[in-house]
Amino acid sequence: MRTVYCTGLLILFWLMTAGSSHAQQWSAGAEYVKVPVPTAAEPGGRLDPLTALHELNFSPETFAESNQISRETYWHRFSFPATEKDESLVLSLSNYMIDELDFYLIQDGRLTKHWQRGDTQDWDPEVRYSGIWFEIERAAGQPTELLVRKRSDGPLLFPFRLLEPGEYRAVTERRFRLWGAAAGALVILLLHNIVVFLLARYPAYGLYTIFHVSVFLSIGVTQGFGPWFWPMAFNQWLAANILTLYTLSAWSIYSFTYLFLQLYERVPQWRHYHRPAHVFFALALAASLLLPEYLYATPFVVIQGTLSVLCIVWAIKAIKQGFAPAALYLASWSLFIIGAMVGSLIFHGSLPFNTVTEYTLVVSTVIQLLGFTLSLAFRARHLEQEKNLQMMTSPVSGLPNRTYFLNELVPQGNSRSKSDKVTLILIHLAGLHDLSKAVGPGKTQQATGLLAQRLNQTLLAIPGIQEHRLPNGTKASIIDMGQDHLLFLCRNISKVSSVIRTIEPALNKTIRLDELEFKQLFSIGVAHTVEAELDLITLYQKAQMAADENWRSSALWSEYQAGLMQHQRQQLQLVAALSATIHAANFQFLIQPKVELATRRITSGELLLRWHHPELGQVPPDVFITLAEQVGLIFKLTSVVMQLAFRWVKAHEADLGDTTLALNISARDLLQANFATEAIALCTTEGVAPSRFVLEITETTAIGDKAIAVENADQLRAAGFGISIDDFGAGYSSMQNINRLSPNEIKIDRLFVSDLATNVTHSTLCRSLIRLSLDLQTCATAEGIETAEQLAMLEAWGCQSGQGYYLFRPQPPEDYLDLLRAQASTQPATSG
Repeated sequence: MRTVYCTGLLILFWLMTAGSSHAQQWSAGAEYVKVPVPTAAEPGGRLDPLTALHELNFSPETFAESNQISRETYWHRFSFPATEKDESLVLSLSNYMIDELDFYLIQDGRLTKHWQRGDTQDWDPEVRYSGIWFEIERAAGQPTELLVRKRSDGPLLFPFRLLEPGEYRAVTERRFRLWGAAAGALVILLLHNIVVFLLARYPAYGLYTIFHVSVFLSIGVTQGFGPWFWPMAFNQWLAANILTLYTLSAWSIYSFTYLFLQLYERVPQWRHYHRPAHVFFALALAASLLLPEYLYATPFVVIQGTLSVLCIVWAIKAIKQGFAPAALYLASWSLFIIGAMVGSLIFHGSLPFNTVTEYTLVVSTVIQLLGFTLSLAFRARHLEQEKNLQMMTSPVSGLPNRTYFLNELVPQGNSRSKSDKVTLILIHLAGLHDLSKAVGPGKTQQATGLLAQRLNQTLLAIPGIQEHRLPNGTKASIIDMGQDHLLFLCRNISKVSSVIRTIEPALNKTIRLDELEFKQLFSIGVAHTVEAELDLITLYQKAQMAADENWRSSALWSEYQAGLMQHQRQQLQLVAALSATIHAANFQFLIQPKVELATRRITSGELLLRWHHPELGQVPPDVFITLAEQVGLIFKLTSVVMQLAFRWVKAHEADLGDTTLALNISARDLLQANFATEAIALCTTEGVAPSRFVLEITETTAIGDKAIAVENADQLRAAGFGISIDDFGAGYSSMQNINRLSPNEIKIDRLFVSDLATNVTHSTLCRSLIRLSLDLQTCATAEGIETAEQLAMLEAWGCQSGQGYYLFRPQPPEDYLDLLRAQASTQPATSG
């Protein structure tokens, strides 16, 4: 019986050696026949029954091996002597999962009947389905032989009974009652859990429902009542894929256990194995579909046994941590293991297969599912109680949290005495992102929790600091708002500075994590009540803005100043407007020509983006581009600029001739994965060659040795794009970027060009940069040329190209095209 082997063998070391059986005479009775049946293995190809009867060597000694997993085909022989009168016996078999199962009735040397009941064979019960059975009619005076041929990829266990017709009817009635009770219980529990899942939408219920469905299907097949609910063909398909069902059950019970026992919190080290575990189960599921059952059965036993041990260990650990629902989970799972162990002992002959042990597994399964259902309900109540206790506190620091601030403190503040002067002090912790990368998020939370507790102990000793009573009865002063914010309230304190100086040592005290020692970076914002009524939400907002201003100050703390909130709102409005404009691609652009200094010929133009908002007016590029970088819109903005530029070049290719168009991109763009791939793909979509464009990298952030930036630059250069470093000398790590990005052009920042004639340092640096570009065989372009003297000095030093008001101002695209047309018309004369 496949369920006995595949689900039953949960723990390998529980398996026992096969027991002995005592022979008995063939006779009708309600108990399972224990005497070994004469058995023979089928050699070679398939034999017909009469040939098998006469040529095979049937022996009871072969019966034991025929009940194991084997790829052999076996025959059983039942010999009934002649009787004095007509008699009938009913053979009832309790393994419903043998692939090929043929019964041949031979009377007086002739084959009189043939039944086939295998999972891969085509058969339907003639009457109401009640399992695998048939009636052996024995005519008076005729010896009767019954041959049974069986073959399967799974276990070939052959538990059978020989019954009088009346006994069979009684056994069938009892079986129907047991089947009905088991199936009814499973269906009711399944419907209950589906309804609860639809109402609660708790993922564990969904996983448990998947487990329940897979168990219901597998039990229906292995216990025989499946065809009550579904067609025989579907039952046979399920039987052929029973190990897939078992694997799905194991996968779902693992996932259910992970959520139910909250292993991500109680066994945090398992988080590293959780994703690989899912990959492993997916591979096991695929193996169950691809491998024959006899090959996959033993690995599945190991999987199921390992999972069972892990579930027990996890449940015990959860119980020790005070998670009471785990006790019911453990009891339910243990009952199932007991049922499976009984099945294992039956399979190995250590326990008899009888009317009690036959249904042990299904009874234990029903109890297990009922226990899981109850444990889910118990868990919901337990978590609700924990939620009520923990809702108001931070799980890391144990201090009042944001929920306490909003639900408890804000209503209290709004009902305060008008004479109270309340000050909210906000501590913004910085550098947590970098700390998390160094020591991990768990350690980072531990560090912030430790700092919060340290501050809380300091504040509890200071008069005038508001105390808060937690649900567990403890007192606290600090509120852990999360998002790197800690705050506390002072009432009627005249000198806030003295309070902040008192907590400064606690803030500056060294924190030790593993082998790392550091001091927490912070800024402090202070906001006072000025209205007759206290609005803590507004006070918190003001303190946030004051803390942000404190970053740009050398003071220990900053106080909220009028106008900061209005500025913040204007910034938010500007961000919203910028996002909408990017979405609509509603920008304009000018083009500033770049000139080859030796010939004064225009070789390229730089696209300069402009944004005119209907309400805000003309927004300067340094404002909206910087803002785009700060809020993460720079990638979308660059994409819009590329689309505008590519389409414009495509539309005016004839007028542009052999000139290129330079586009400014942020260094942040190079740090974005797939930036080069998307730029190249956009060129292909718009039908333009990458060689028509130069990408000027504005050094707004450090590139350094970041591999993604170098990879993007290499891909862009290989596709044909020119690479230029803009504002060279005024940005981040310029010299290093030359080495890493290998640019085609270096644009010398206007800072060095603007005062060449008067600033010796700038003229020396400029001349050195031009010489450097010549040595590196890179084009040097000077920006901001505004006088003839500057132009002459740059030409003398060998500068190859330049831009500036002295040469050309930024101009509308049509004016730029007119310049190129005029240049093209004079080109032959110039060359001549």
